[in-house]
Amino acid sequence: MSWLADLVPSPDARKPLSLDNFVNDILPVFLLYYATAILVLLKDTFNIRLTLLPITLWLAFRAATGLEVASHFDSERLVYLNHGFVLIMTGLGMRVTSWTFQHKPFIRYTSAIPNGCGKPETGYCSSPSRLASDAFELCCNLRGHGWSWSNGLYLPPETRPLSRIGFLRSTTWSLVLGLLAFDILHFSAQSFEPISFMSASGGSIYDASLPLIPRYLRSSFICFICGLVIYNAIQLSYHFATLVGILIFQQQPSQWPPLFEDPWLATSLTGFWARYWHQLFRDSFIYLGFKPMSYIAGRPAGTLGAFFVSSILHVLGLWGMGKGTEFSSISTFFMMNGVGIIVEHAWKRLTGRKVGGFFGWIWLVVWTVGWSNFLFDVYSRKGLISSIFFPDALRPSRLLLRLVSHVLQS
Repeated sequence: MSWLADLVPSPDARKPLSLDNFVNDILPVFLLYYATAILVLLKDTFNIRLTLLPITLWLAFRAATGLEVASHFDSERLVYLNHGFVLIMTGLGMRVTSWTFQHKPFIRYTSAIPNGCGKPETGYCSSPSRLASDAFELCCNLRGHGWSWSNGLYLPPETRPLSRIGFLRSTTWSLVLGLLAFDILHFSAQSFEPISFMSASGGSIYDASLPLIPRYLRSSFICFICGLVIYNAIQLSYHFATLVGILIFQQQPSQWPPLFEDPWLATSLTGFWARYWHQLFRDSFIYLGFKPMSYIAGRPAGTLGAFFVSSILHVLGLWGMGKGTEFSSISTFFMMNGVGIIVEHAWKRLTGRKVGGFFGWIWLVVWTVGWSNFLFDVYSRKGLISSIFFPDALRPSRLLLRLVSHVLQS
């Protein structure tokens, strides 16, 4: 990957985010993103989309590698903001790439219901306002529910009230409880190594003073907690975006279906990645990884291709931290999950039975948590686990501990 490093500027050369470079560097990316969304809804626009694609990708690359969004904060433990910014720019680039090469215009259905059911909307030429509205919805809709391009998408069942007020109340309550759960789990992970996990320099999840088996049992438990932290972080972001979409942009609750379906209840790798985990990048992984590799070398290669694209996405996000990347370690986690799915399909062909049940759950936990040591050790050494999301004195976990201590003493 040394050739790639030569193409990417040093993270130390990034400019601090300002109003000027937001207008000059970031805004054009989103405008072209929106323009491509409009074009993919219309017929005979392939040549225009193809012309815009390299411009959009170059501007997204320039913004991702040239701007530092965390520069205005004193603490180095906030550089995860750069990590998130690079992920956004990369995800946006993947979407416009897949949109560019669509053969048929996307169709939005009249009701945002799962799996592409409903009556298609037409008549964009006579209704520019609806075209503009649907293009905006397409930009925000990462999974494709209610659209023709989301065939095979699984959406978790809705458990919140369907009324607008009830939906907002339930989402807000989930956001509050999620904040508490997120910080308790994050604080728990940091407590294993208070010095290194709570400093910008970071540190390894491995305790070299322990024998081999206890060392990896300990590191695997840290990985399990970190997985729950990531789950809560993504869930919280989605809850917040849901409230913004409904309160500010006047979207409907049906446009914000559940993101996860209790990942800890999955009983196979296939089910975990296809149903229980979020599907925000599903279309990009399928179009850029699964389909081309399946065409070249069959379905198993397609599975590995999808996880390879996921590896690239996460490696580029880690680059945003400004402390280098480790493609081999990060890709090991994702590629071995692809290998595990291939093993499950082979098991089904040999035995006629799907992986599932209690032993399927054990297999899932051992495989994902075991290989996640590669991923989370990198994240830990690069300082991602050391990130801060609240002022130390106002951390929900610390406030809860003080409250419990006060109650016990009174």
